[in-house]
Formats: sequence, structure tokens, C-alpha cells
Amino acid sequence: MDRNQLTQKEKTPNFEISIERLHNKAQHWISEIEFIKIEQNFLKELLTKHIIGLCKTHNYDQAKMLLISIEHEAKLGNKLLESIKEHKINLALLLENIQLKNENKFRDNHKLLKMEVKNYIENFKYIKEQVFELVLLIMRNEKERKLLSK
Repeated sequence: MDRNQLTQKEKTPNFEISIERLHNKAQHWISEIEFIKIEQNFLKELLTKHIIGLCKTHNYDQAKMLLISIEHEAKLGNKLLESIKEHKINLALLLENIQLKNENKFRDNHKLLKMEVKNYIENFKYIKEQVFELVLLIMRNEKERKLLSK
């Protein structure tokens, strides 16, 4: 048998591993976004219940903008989750060899989702960093104010 000729049986394991890897990656994305949703809720709670009341005018505006950003990202995250879940179902069908003719379409969709997830995570990290910096600044200001009032 020629080395370049593979039987269908020899091709299948590589195909399944590859599609299975994409399926697992999609599940990982879902887990990441669901954890980010928890972080978003925490940051919203932190800003609304503990920080906004302590803010001066400039910081108050920044806190409000961060809350709007978190809310916007949460909505995008929900849409992204739905897209990934649909993609994961299609990959599962592909794993079962039900939709072989659409494999390239699903692989292209996977690449697009990969970029969307990466951008989503990067945007959230930036917002989280901004919230932490604002909270730290306000905590320091509160500490100074308490020390000066003694």
C-alpha cells in the first residue's frame, strides 16, 4: 500500500480527534464566559453598593461608565454564549459524522468564534482592570479622609 493512501478507518481517528478538540475548546469557552458572568455580577455589585456613594464627581462619572460597559459586555456575552452553544451542537453532529459536507463551514465558524471569544475576554479584562484601579483609588481616598478626620 502506498504511504500516501490511507484507508477511511485510518483517516477517521485524526478527524475525530480534531473535531473533538474543537468541541472541547467550545466547551472551554462556555466555561470561561460563564465565569466572566459571575465576575461581572460581582463588579456591578461592588460598584453600585460600595463605591458609587464614595465617589467624587469625576470618579462617579467613571464608575457609571464602567457599569454601563459591564452591562453592555454582559449582553454581548449572552449572545456569544448562544452562538458557541449552537456551534458546539453542530460539532457534536459532525463528530457523529452526520454533517460531513459542512465540516469546512463549521471550522470557519470556529475560527470566527475564537476571535470573538478572545476579543470578549480582552475587553472584559480591560474593564475589570479599570474597575480595580477605581476601587483602589477610592479606597485610598477614603483611608486618607478617615486619617485626616481623626
